[in-house]
Amino acid sequence: MVKKDYHLKSLLKWFYPGMRVKRFLLIVLLGIILMAVGLIYLIDLTRFLWLKNQIKNLFIYYQIAPHLSGLILILAGSLLIILGISNINRSVLKAFIPKRVDLVPEIIYEQRKLEKGPRIVVIGGGTGLYTLLRGLKQFTSNITAVVTAFDSGGSSGRLRDELGVLPPGDIRNCLVALSTEELLMKKLFQYRFSNGSLEGHSFGNLFITAMSEVSGDFSTAIEKSSEVLAIRGKVLPSSIDDVTLCARLKNQKLVKGEDKISQCKEGIESIFIEPSPVLPLPETVRAIQEADTIILGPGSLYTSVICNLLVKGIPEAICQSGAVKVYICNVMTQPGETDNYTASMHVKEIIKYLPHNCLNFILLNSQRLNKQLTVRYKKEGAFMVKDDLPPIFDKKTRVLRQELLSEYNFARHHSEKLAKMVIDSIQKEKK
Repeated sequence: MVKKDYHLKSLLKWFYPGMRVKRFLLIVLLGIILMAVGLIYLIDLTRFLWLKNQIKNLFIYYQIAPHLSGLILILAGSLLIILGISNINRSVLKAFIPKRVDLVPEIIYEQRKLEKGPRIVVIGGGTGLYTLLRGLKQFTSNITAVVTAFDSGGSSGRLRDELGVLPPGDIRNCLVALSTEELLMKKLFQYRFSNGSLEGHSFGNLFITAMSEVSGDFSTAIEKSSEVLAIRGKVLPSSIDDVTLCARLKNQKLVKGEDKISQCKEGIESIFIEPSPVLPLPETVRAIQEADTIILGPGSLYTSVICNLLVKGIPEAICQSGAVKVYICNVMTQPGETDNYTASMHVKEIIKYLPHNCLNFILLNSQRLNKQLTVRYKKEGAFMVKDDLPPIFDKKTRVLRQELLSEYNFARHHSEKLAKMVIDSIQKEKK
């Protein structure tokens, strides 16, 4: 009985708003009517009088009016047509997705709903961006994740040095976060080889590198990888130029390489890229121009977020866009990169690399860490970012606070809570 109810509900979902199916059913019905009219001209319908009389007698027996009888017959015929078509589709789809054929109405309904979601561009990197994307894909499929390919450490750095390809680390993380089969893809793409010549390399980095070699172009490799993973949205590099991220420290010392910058202890004065200027990917600028919302962060302040603002034309495109601009402040300071940074210091550094302050919202976590996590992070030299921002930062820039911590054993944003807060802020700005 439960199974029958489930199939009935699944069948009824074809009639939900936005499914783009009902119009085609009407076309089918129109075709059947035209066929029936054609049959009138081709065959002698008097042979069917006996059947008509039997049905008429049946309806008279149950005292059903003639007009109502006709309506019942039309509805019965329509249901048979729908049942037949849906079972034909089911039979065909079973050959392609045998394990998910019963979920087709739900999948289509979900897809149609997500297609109507806001166009969001997220600029960042690392774990922070991964966390946000996982939440946002539950609200919209119109997501564009913008990351840099300036990485110079780990598996990405080795591939860059040995094969001359752009480092795929952050791109890999975004693809996994937006994948519709996230758990399986995460295990596969984040898998790191533990021995042999591939020791330290992740499968995802090797996959994107191989795709780049096969397609002959890094941007095409990302696009093809996105198709393989069936992601919700797009992943774009801010630039595909081969450059090096550099930093000038407060003691005026110069440091080159993203991996070395993140380990600095002297404090960062400013960051820049060599050679310069760096041209943006046209698709990235277009996505920013067409966005409803642009989000900066979360992610390492200099090596994940601000580094994207060093690409020529991107800061200007952000401020010139009519989109809602949101900055999501990090939960924790990052040893070597943002030691002792407060929330206002994070925001001021972001604004420093924009033409002017064009932020509409600043999102802050108001939840405190438990003692166990506080002690653990203190040993690593990381502390909660101190909230020293007023309710209104700069006339038009509002500060929103909410408890956003994950319940796991890490000081990270909660994917769904953070995404919900972003969506709410968008709706608030529209109102």
